[in-house]
Amino acid sequence: MILHRARRSAPAVAQVVRGYRERTGVSEGPGVIVPLPGRPAQFLEIYLDDPYRVSLDGGDFSPAPEAVVVGPSSRHSARLWVKGPVATFHVAFQPSGFHRLFGVGMDALADRAVAIEDFGASPLRELTDWVRAASDFEARARIADHWIAQRLTQSRPSDGVDRIARLVRRAGGAPPIARMAAHAGLSARQFQRRFTEQVGLTPKLYARTVRFDAVLNARERSPNLTWTDLAHRFGYFDQAHLLRDAHTFTGASPSRLIDPSTAMSDSS
Repeated sequence: MILHRARRSAPAVAQVVRGYRERTGVSEGPGVIVPLPGRPAQFLEIYLDDPYRVSLDGGDFSPAPEAVVVGPSSRHSARLWVKGPVATFHVAFQPSGFHRLFGVGMDALADRAVAIEDFGASPLRELTDWVRAASDFEARARIADHWIAQRLTQSRPSDGVDRIARLVRRAGGAPPIARMAAHAGLSARQFQRRFTEQVGLTPKLYARTVRFDAVLNARERSPNLTWTDLAHRFGYFDQAHLLRDAHTFTGASPSRLIDPSTAMSDSS
């Protein structure tokens, strides 16, 4: 049985961190293989026990690093094999939060997971060590809040791209690029370049991942919803357009997605 805990970040760091999650317990027997769809999330995953095993692009499973930075993903490329003891602490960043904190070009992290030792952001080792030394989830979340608040005082201020990226994430979609660029005080070309650098994906692709992520969450909450229901609810032109995104972000064929007897998690 796996126990899930979650809480929002402190208001002082909410512009750069969405919140924290922790999973603890034991995955019995042969374990569970979890395909990861393309998704907008960017996060730091700290393993408090043995890391998951990971397969990339259909390759063999190998242990994940003990602490890993994961960028936004534009496609289904990874599977997790969760077996035995499970203990992970997860820091979920705002769309451009990691860029603000560390100045890293997020386009270099898109569709990638990088061990913190290989990343060049050495302060993350301090955060990782402090989190591992804490006694429980609430203590780990408080430590992360404090460490990130201190880091934020040395980071660049929020700009128009940051604010629009957070709005896209909350709204589940995006207005035309020209309108977003105007609100940010940039030309369309400047906005596209800076958004991609700060978030990791182009504005249009990021908005697609955000909308499809919302579809998956809705389908998980209400498994009886049809693809037509979901297409209407989330503003797709029709079911075919939704299934195109589903194929892009999960790797599953439209026929498998339409068949109600086939779960999307079987698309690996």
